[in-house]
Parts: sequence; C-alpha cells; structure tokens
Amino acid sequence: KKRDKGDELMAFVHGKDSKVFLDNNDFGQYFNNVDITRTADVTETTAFGGTAKSFISGDKDGTISMTGMFDSTADAILQPFLGSSTNTDICIGADGITDGKSIFFGTGVVTNYGQSSPVGEVVGTSLDLQANAGLFNGLVLDNATITATGNSTATDNGAGTTNGGGAIAIVTAVSGTSTPTATVKIQHSTNDSTYVDLVTFTNFTAVGSQVSEVASGTTINRYLRVNYTITGTNPSFNVIVGFGRVG
Repeated sequence: KKRDKGDELMAFVHGKDSKVFLDNNDFGQYFNNVDITRTADVTETTAFGGTAKSFISGDKDGTISMTGMFDSTADAILQPFLGSSTNTDICIGADGITDGKSIFFGTGVVTNYGQSSPVGEVVGTSLDLQANAGLFNGLVLDNATITATGNSTATDNGAGTTNGGGAIAIVTAVSGTSTPTATVKIQHSTNDSTYVDLVTFTNFTAVGSQVSEVASGTTINRYLRVNYTITGTNPSFNVIVGFGRVG
C-alpha cells in the first residue's frame, strides 16, 4: 500500500534517551523526570474606553523541576547546590546531547532539594532550579574528545539571526601533563569560509562548565563552529558545546 502523506511517521522522542547535566556532572542515571517551563511576563496596557484588554510582553523566565531516585554519591554532589552563593549551570537534552540535538540550558539557583521515602518503593529525590536570565533553547554544536587544536564541523542555521543568544561549554574529563589547557571559542560566519570569534570561554584546565550570554540585538551569522586551541603534553578534553539563538 502506498503511504499517504498523512501517514508519515512523526519524529517522536522517547524519554529514556534524555540527558541531564548539572555543572559538569551527568545526572541522567539518577533522575527519571524533568519538567522545563519557560514563561514571559505580560503587562496590561488597557486604557479607558477600551472594549477588550491589551497587553505587552515583558521579561522571560524559566524554571526546571526534576524528580528521581536517591543515591548517596549523587547526594554528596547535589546537597551543596542548595543555598550556594554561585549559580548552577544546567543542560538538558530530551533526545540525548550529541551533535545537532536540541538542548535547553542556562544557569540559575537551586531552590529545592528534597527526598521522599515511601514504604515499599525506591527512595526518591527532587530538585528545583530557578533560572537566572532565563533558559536558552539551542543545539549541540560539538560533543567530542579533543586532543589537538582545530575546529568542529560547522552547523548551518539556514540564515542569520539578530537578537543575540546564549552559549554553554561543559568539560567532563581532562587528562595529560604539563598543565593541559583548552581555549574554547564559538565562531560564526556568513559563508562557511571566513569565521570570526563570537564567544570565548575562560580557559579550561580541569573539568567544569560555563554559560555565556550574547547580548540582545547582536547579529549571529548563519554558520557556527567550535574552535579549540589545545596545549600540554598528551592532552585530552571531553567537551560539550552548545548555542541557542534568540529568535
């Protein structure tokens, strides 16, 4: 039977492939549900004589709530996030965190970390995060083990954008001697030939994560790539880099 257009298979995603990073820690094995909420304030502008209310949009916001299973090793890492004076970076991939996959990411404050112990069931845990400066929705530009200076494959957005965005870099493993160092940059181009720097992260000499915001109104060219400058003896860095454009 010939397949009609309406019979085409949809590109649904199974939740089992989801990934969750807090800072440089992969917590996918401890959580089994993630709820991401992005909101925007509205302010009423209705004047006397109006027959219907009118509004203008305001600031964007974002919150993330996660539930899962308690583990003592994870607990030792999660506990310090609550009440920390520094923000926690977060990156979530509903379909994994590999090249070209869609991700939500940002940085924020952990507002809740709790546990539950129902009789006859697995001890549970929960965590809530309030984003600082909202959440970005973007793509993974590169997820690779980097051992030498070079560039990632370019990501083609189809067209440039003009309203800034956000960037994330996560280093999950580092090895080598003579102080291995990775300078990680996101570069952009109009023609996939000549690239200029867009985001430069602080040098990585150990595992860690960074989130950087590109100011509203900044033009982001059509093509993006990741540029690496690697130094040290036998250096190796496991790196995840993503970027989210603001429409």
